[in-house]
Amino acid sequence: MNKNTLFVGILVVLVLGGGFYWMLSNKPVDTVTETNQMPVVTSGENPQPGSAVHDLPVEPAAASARKDLATKLGVDEKSIVIMQIDETTWSDGCLGLGGPAESCLQTLVPGFKVEMLAKGKTYMYRTDKTGTSIRAETQ
Repeated sequence: MNKNTLFVGILVVLVLGGGFYWMLSNKPVDTVTETNQMPVVTSGENPQPGSAVHDLPVEPAAASARKDLATKLGVDEKSIVIMQIDETTWSDGCLGLGGPAESCLQTLVPGFKVEMLAKGKTYMYRTDKTGTSIRAETQ
């Protein structure tokens, strides 16, 4: 065996041994922390006001709809659970809910359909993209 082969063999043993020692001496890193964990809501369960699910950021338009509903019901906004937000395009400036005596701008209006739960009842709202135009669907 020549000197070069012996040197390479010793070098390989040192590198592998050092790497193995480093792996054993370092504490494993926990990749999931409590702050990253989200509660899982299974079907049939409603998120509770103040829960991590309920307090997730929502579209500003949906927040405007929640504020309007809270005002109408006389309740705190946080007591209203936004169940679903669907992006849609409305057929006119009245968000498809214009009355017979109402003149609605005839243009396509991008926006959202927002389903909310308050006081045990479901409420449906329609908004434009920014939340400046809000209409409650009648039930």
